[in-house]
Amino acid sequence: MICDEQEVNFYLGTHREQWLTTAPEDVCLFVSHRVLSARKTLPKAPLGRHYAVDSGAFTELSLHGEFRTTPEQYIQALARYDEEIGDIAWAAPQDWMCEPFMLERTGLTIAEHQHRTVDNFVRLATLWEENEAPGDCPVMPVIQGWEIDDYLRCVDLYEQEGVRLAQDYPVVGVGSVCRRQSTPEIGRIFRELAMLDLPLHGFGVKTAGLARYGRWLTSADSMAWSYQGRRTPTLCGSSSHKNEANCMTFALAWRDRLLTKPTKTGLDQPPLVDDAELAAITAGHALTVCDQRQTASTTCTNTLPAVPPKRPNRRETADHADPTVSDRKQTPTSRPPTQENQ
Repeated sequence: MICDEQEVNFYLGTHREQWLTTAPEDVCLFVSHRVLSARKTLPKAPLGRHYAVDSGAFTELSLHGEFRTTPEQYIQALARYDEEIGDIAWAAPQDWMCEPFMLERTGLTIAEHQHRTVDNFVRLATLWEENEAPGDCPVMPVIQGWEIDDYLRCVDLYEQEGVRLAQDYPVVGVGSVCRRQSTPEIGRIFRELAMLDLPLHGFGVKTAGLARYGRWLTSADSMAWSYQGRRTPTLCGSSSHKNEANCMTFALAWRDRLLTKPTKTGLDQPPLVDDAELAAITAGHALTVCDQRQTASTTCTNTLPAVPPKRPNRRETADHADPTVSDRKQTPTSRPPTQENQ
């Protein structure tokens, strides 16, 4: 299985777009479309910056019970980020979550949410090609459901549309898991999907989630550090913020601790980070750029060892390809056909 061939590629979630230029180069970032779309001027990321874009689907559906952002608008925005910031590694689609409270919000069924998720993915891929945007479409598929059989049916829906999840995509997201990560059911869902040899991505992973199902992942993202930081008084020595919710020093310390813990050894691992350990790490962590309110004259270095993650990249050339990742996962080999061209 692909999850046995590579370590988890971890994306640090942030709602500070400036981190695309200021974060250490080996840190993969996960930034929301809702953050980037509000900016008239986007940061230009340094060459080699690896970042992915979240569609903000959870927030949009939670607020409105529908998407106010059209697929056309989303694709235009992704093309802009790709051009102005730098190559997007991948982007999430406008998928429809299947949590019970979300179904109540939309008034629709799990089956309808799944059909809309698959239809949106196919539509976005078609729009990218119609707009003649450079390179392959960065949008990656997401499997939605609630119980195991739901997720397997969603896989079937993709296959019916000609979308070859295992063969053509380096990232396949698994949705509707964020709020139940510590349950045994989640471990079983990821295990069943991993048995299909899918390169699974866990959205909004908590430490309990990694302990429960990290064995089956090839990538994950998290902003759990920010939630923890809201409850943590400033530890880094900065006078510009009262807590660590937006502190890069705090976020990098949290990430460093996370990456030193095994995620492939089984499902019964202890919590990866607790408050006492994180406070000790942050206190010994050399001051970096804490947030964008600090002056440019502040200079700092990260004294903890960097752990470069594996980087699936849809635009890698033979000179830069990762030899540890099989060719069939390295780059999408074809776009999914639409009903018009099937």
